[in-house]
Amino acid sequence: MTSEKQMVNSLNEVIMPEEAMLANMIATTALSFIDTFDKSGKPYILHCLKVMHYLEPHGAVIQTAGCGHDLFEDTDVTAHDLLKKGYPDRVIEAIKCVTKMPGQSYGEYKESVMSNDDAILVKMADIRHNSDLRRLKGVRQKDFDRHVEYMAFYYELERRAVERGLIRV
Repeated sequence: MTSEKQMVNSLNEVIMPEEAMLANMIATTALSFIDTFDKSGKPYILHCLKVMHYLEPHGAVIQTAGCGHDLFEDTDVTAHDLLKKGYPDRVIEAIKCVTKMPGQSYGEYKESVMSNDDAILVKMADIRHNSDLRRLKGVRQKDFDRHVEYMAFYYELERRAVERGLIRV
């Protein structure tokens, strides 16, 4: 017996082709971060678009998750909102897995990311962009410390991605 959720996802695939889904996510993310700026004063949407761009070799579905990767953590957008807009479970689940939840330990967060192949790819792209120290106006010791932590996690993700056949190095 087909569940309502499965029927909605099947219908969404017909209604929202991958390219349209990506375009809709770009618009949703841009509107959600309209008055938000990164640490260097640039519009935050540029970070989301860069993550999306890094994911281009993996296709529009993963790019969609990459574009929206910070929605649940940094805006009022919820998984239910995206489901109502027609996004498939695959996109929503990847975003959930890369969302740091209140009270969640760093270890629990890493496990969440590692539990989903798409989330692994999205988080690798996110770390890649966040680790670019050129994005910062001034680099301090805490920035270097964060960079070291990011890179340690990146290499864990990369190992897992290679093991699962998601990437080649």
